[in-house]
Amino acid sequence: MNGAAFKEASHSHKLSPVRYENYLHPGSGRMFRRPHPEAPFVSATYVSIEATCPDSCAMKGAGCYAQSGFQAPMVRILDAEAVGRPGIAVIEQEAELIGRAFGGGRVPQDGARGGRDLRLHVFGDVPDRDGNAAAKILARAAARWRHRGGGAVFTYTHQWHQVERASWGEISVIASCDQPHEVRVARRRGYAAALVVGQFPGRRAFRVPRMPTRAVPCPAQTSEVTCATCRLCIDRDLHDLEVTIAFAAHGQVRVIRDRVWSPKRLRVLP
Repeated sequence: MNGAAFKEASHSHKLSPVRYENYLHPGSGRMFRRPHPEAPFVSATYVSIEATCPDSCAMKGAGCYAQSGFQAPMVRILDAEAVGRPGIAVIEQEAELIGRAFGGGRVPQDGARGGRDLRLHVFGDVPDRDGNAAAKILARAAARWRHRGGGAVFTYTHQWHQVERASWGEISVIASCDQPHEVRVARRRGYAAALVVGQFPGRRAFRVPRMPTRAVPCPAQTSEVTCATCRLCIDRDLHDLEVTIAFAAHGQVRVIRDRVWSPKRLRVLP
């Protein structure tokens, strides 16, 4: 895999529907619940966190949902494979995997809007060095995905400070902001934004001090929808709508006071 991986159908219940079946592990004799993806399907890529995520990310090594959650074993595998490889080489591998998916032919038409959607690097990012070049590589891979009948391509990035929005092409990319005041800066750079909060004050939109836009709780965290069916981060122009996506903290976030906004500081909109 060389630091990158591709799944034809994501097993994440946030991205697309899954059903769970009991599974008896033959070695340990323990019973596990194993997810099975269901339509509408979403494909997904994953890349090494160590090779691609900026050290400026407040969650890297300090509560990142991928490093501390059920995906941690996969994170460790991809990080080990990427040792000594430049980040852009890992992104090139990610793009190659996208191009080889489904034999390089037509993408299955079993997504929410026809062609299967693609979530880029469920964990990972584009690297500090050569970030614009890496984003352009992915933009070309996304264009080929769409040409093969694929659906929308979407992702999030902490590299919005360094990478021009135009470098991502038609990819729906949202700036991952660590502090409310960063939302204004990201918007000036052409990005819609997302912000992690300690917890939601409710299901309705709310205001955060020093943030210029409404914060809308991620519907996949507040109701029985998935990214594939919600599509708020995929198809909507959140920049023009002046909306910031809010995520309730998940993973082992260790420094809530410094990095995640408390609900006591939030105001629900009428």
